[in-house]
Amino acid sequence: MPADQDPGYAFVVLLGDRDDAAELAGILDRLRGGARRCPAVIVTPPVRGLAFFADAIQQPDVDIWWSAAVPADAHPVYLIMHDGSLPDWQGGVDGTFYVGAPDAGVSGHYAACPGTRVFLCRSPLDFAVQVARDFWDSGVFDEAEAARILGVPPDRAVDQSHPTYPPQALADAPERSGSRPEASRRQPAPRGGAVRGGFLRPRRHGHRPMSDGDLARQLAGRGPTIVVMGSRKGGVGKTSFAAGIAVVAGTVLDQIGHSACIVDANLANPDAWGQMHLPTGAATVRDVVAALLANREPPPPVHAATPALACYPEGREPCEYSRTEIRRLADHLRRRHTFIVVDMSNRLPDPTAGPEAAVAAYWLEEGDVLVLPTTASRSDFDGVLDFLDVGGLPPTVVPYIAGTSKRLRDNPLTLQYLEAIRSRAAAVVEIPDDANAVRLAGMSGVPAERLSPSLRVAYRALTEAIAVMPRVGGSRR
Repeated sequence: MPADQDPGYAFVVLLGDRDDAAELAGILDRLRGGARRCPAVIVTPPVRGLAFFADAIQQPDVDIWWSAAVPADAHPVYLIMHDGSLPDWQGGVDGTFYVGAPDAGVSGHYAACPGTRVFLCRSPLDFAVQVARDFWDSGVFDEAEAARILGVPPDRAVDQSHPTYPPQALADAPERSGSRPEASRRQPAPRGGAVRGGFLRPRRHGHRPMSDGDLARQLAGRGPTIVVMGSRKGGVGKTSFAAGIAVVAGTVLDQIGHSACIVDANLANPDAWGQMHLPTGAATVRDVVAALLANREPPPPVHAATPALACYPEGREPCEYSRTEIRRLADHLRRRHTFIVVDMSNRLPDPTAGPEAAVAAYWLEEGDVLVLPTTASRSDFDGVLDFLDVGGLPPTVVPYIAGTSKRLRDNPLTLQYLEAIRSRAAAVVEIPDDANAVRLAGMSGVPAERLSPSLRVAYRALTEAIAVMPRVGGSRR
């Protein structure tokens, strides 16, 4: 960044620890000394760390803060500690990133991130050293004052005790952003089949997170969409995913006057998503179907989490449904809701294999998108592949619950399974393993994403992946 370009800079301190952030901001302010040849501000937002980019609930506060604290023509320079999900957010953000890392092993995470400098970091002073060296020539910092305070020679020779890697050129970054993060971060994701065969973490390069309005319009623009949640076996989090994406969709659709619903089609365990704690006496799927067959107005559904999320639970008495009954119910739901999530039994779809497998088959005939969750276990991977062997499936998204064990994630067999699934599914979305939040949600009667910021981000990404799935020739009947 040559000095004659004279850009203004905004150094955004995103260290999560409050004391560390204050210390770094203070050091940088002192390093400027009497040098004011280039305009620069040093700011510390109230929301820091990955949450500055990823926490959807706090984004309105971030945007208000940004408008007040950061000049419109300043080039942002983000100072942040390494987080495994950070590279997935950088693709939609203008600016330069200085990423402090605990060891050299994380440098590969940022290989595809232009305008990013990764360096070993043990304290806020390490950030100050890297930034001061790179911006002396820009006129932001007083070279003599910086050298005096930092105790380093002003020749910017690499300090081998704090090596920088990889040597990606800061010149690759945009010279001037001219916008706050919200303006570049929230753009519609690719449409149609652009994600086919892809592997998505909660965010990825080229997959820019949508704003609430963009996501709502994307969902509404598809027309009524039935999302069927399937699995061959239990224990993969299917019910939590169903509730999570239903809450996300209902929340954003409410802003444009549309609604979402969640339907319990799990005949073997009909209170599986009872974590929403619906009131006693709520109208069941059986009640609605009976009214439709009698040409009566069905009873209204109850609502949970948001006024735009209707819930259709199932009764606990044994029941079964015909293809015609499921079709009548699907038509009824399409007339009333934009986004319909159906939580099916843990069975492979087969009209001849009993009530649970038959209902799964009938709902798949109506479904526009299939979601098949999996954990990093051989039996769960095999279950997904068995399901994908079923003919005539709609576009399929596989949420992959990535375990906390690096040995398990990087195991050659795990990678082989994921590659096989990626080759046959439309998209794979990596989900953090937060089993404790899911269990606590069940005990507390609230959706899991309310207790886990990482799950909230992941469910949002999963909903966006569903929203951009291709429509398959209109009706699938």
